[in-house]
Amino acid sequence: MSIKEVAVIGAGGLSGLAAVYELLHTDQAGNTTIGKGKAETPAFTKIVGFEQKPDVGGTWNVENYESDPPMPPQEILDTGKYNDIKVIRPKNKHQPTVQELENTSVDSPIIKSKDLTYLQWKRSAIYPRLYTNTPESYLQYSTTKTYKDAHKDLDPFVPHQSLFQRLQDFSNENKLKDYIRFNTEVVDATKVGDKWVLTLRAYNETQDFWYQESFDGVIVAQGLFSVPFIPFYKGLSEYVAKYPGSVMHSKAYRDPKTFQDKKVVIVGSNISAIDIGQYISPIAKETIISRNLKNEPYLPYMARSIKSFQNVSKIKEFLPDTKQILLEDGEVLSDVDNVILCTGYHVKSLVFDDNTLEFSTPVDNDCPSSNSRVKNIYQHTFNIKDPSVAFVGRLVIASIFKAAEAESAAIAGVWSGASKLPPVEEQYAWEQARVEEAGDSLFHKDDIYRIKEKFFDEMKQFYPKGRPDPIGHDLDDIKIYERALETFESLFNEFKEKKKDVYYSFTEVSR
Repeated sequence: MSIKEVAVIGAGGLSGLAAVYELLHTDQAGNTTIGKGKAETPAFTKIVGFEQKPDVGGTWNVENYESDPPMPPQEILDTGKYNDIKVIRPKNKHQPTVQELENTSVDSPIIKSKDLTYLQWKRSAIYPRLYTNTPESYLQYSTTKTYKDAHKDLDPFVPHQSLFQRLQDFSNENKLKDYIRFNTEVVDATKVGDKWVLTLRAYNETQDFWYQESFDGVIVAQGLFSVPFIPFYKGLSEYVAKYPGSVMHSKAYRDPKTFQDKKVVIVGSNISAIDIGQYISPIAKETIISRNLKNEPYLPYMARSIKSFQNVSKIKEFLPDTKQILLEDGEVLSDVDNVILCTGYHVKSLVFDDNTLEFSTPVDNDCPSSNSRVKNIYQHTFNIKDPSVAFVGRLVIASIFKAAEAESAAIAGVWSGASKLPPVEEQYAWEQARVEEAGDSLFHKDDIYRIKEKFFDEMKQFYPKGRPDPIGHDLDDIKIYERALETFESLFNEFKEKKKDVYYSFTEVSR
């Protein structure tokens, strides 16, 4: 496997920036040059990042808090297949044919008018006053200065603005933006011989610029909070048509005032349901959590938070004629003003075909969702079938910055020839063991108490020569994580019990 030219999809987020940085600091002998500047004799002769947004920041780039639509257009809901990513994110109607794209390039693209009906779902889910749920010390790269931005009432967490600024600082200090093409969507990636041919759409406010470009390897660093997953419910389409604005996905949530004196049903029991619930419940008339009562959230503090609301069973059907909601246990909810779907996001990528990237499908869904995993993957990073495709950011743990570094370093090490992956049989054995241990829904999540041994220590064997261990001593003292759990639950209770105003701001930092 000879990889010299690399594309990074989703290069503006924390995972993509880590990948671009690592590639730039690996030389052709497989040595790291971290601490010495960019490699003078680079292992990778062409590094191009692609980012849909106009600047770095990924999820943390809020773009003035502009939101995606709260629900798909009615014509998509009316198909009854809105839980399928190919339906909720249909193909761009102005995409040129493969034949038309031949001989195009970034300097010689096909220019088309914009498809005004195209649903890109590229806005951030971040809303004002959102703060992190991970300790500050875990939210920085090992190669940057030590940040201490925690507000005195928020420590050890930080406001979302701090995360955005850290990514800006990192990209500016290392001139990473020079390697990223912004306002550019990767539409398709197809293997032709030994090359990945990418179909790309650059855009401005009025025009699209279509072209193709080839690479040896592709790093998938797209965020996990892009295309909203909306489960299929009988009657939902008719309900939304009859009562516009009554149902929304949590991605479009921005202001609790929208729900003042309303009866609100929040669907789901993960972190977004908890976060939104703590702001809505103090001013709403009634806040109800609809969830699978057979399953508990996998972290105790989340279970306690969720159970502090009124809990009811999952929704079975929307009843538009009477504006009621039928639950799976037979209970009927009446006089509901708003429903917020905290039901996660699609994980399936439309960039690759199904033969290249496979995803598991939860038992209760017809297609991959937030509870799905990537199949044929080793150490959450390498595609076992074709290791010229690799992932950064798929593993969800508290130390997400350092995990992105570890994954990026492993890719740089293997692709530069400094290290080798184990035999395919061993990679599949690792995957199978992980499935048996965690199942599909928790496959890409892991416990902070064991992540150093089970992930970081195992990944070191693949790093470029001389690459420092990114996790260092971060996990030696786990008390900061335990204090973070206590702080999260304390803040939740303060907001929910009206001890803190829902518009309280944490943006003034204490240093």
